[in-house]
Amino acid sequence: MAAPQQANRSITCHCKAIRITFPPLREPALECLCSVCRRYGALWAYYKPDEVHIEGDAIEAYVWGKKTLSFNRCKNCGCMTHYTVVRDTEPRVAVNCRMLEKEEFESLESEQSDGD
Repeated sequence: MAAPQQANRSITCHCKAIRITFPPLREPALECLCSVCRRYGALWAYYKPDEVHIEGDAIEAYVWGKKTLSFNRCKNCGCMTHYTVVRDTEPRVAVNCRMLEKEEFESLESEQSDGD
């Protein structure tokens, strides 16, 4: 008998102008401690671009340094919702799990990385 499939999860920014739907986490969410993620306080879950559905037209991007990542936030409320890989060998979308509703967030398993 096959294991039951878990439902997709969704996050929204604070004002709900951005909504992102994505599969259940396959591994613990990652608290990256690189220079920018540490400042954002993000908790990332990683997916292939075709696994993530992003809705909303209030997205504002920040790209810096080597210009490989586009950090995306809501231009209305300022919440960091996700990042996308701009140039890399492995395209991905990282969803900020801190945008989950409180009950879902509290049940997440997570780990830290120094960002290297």
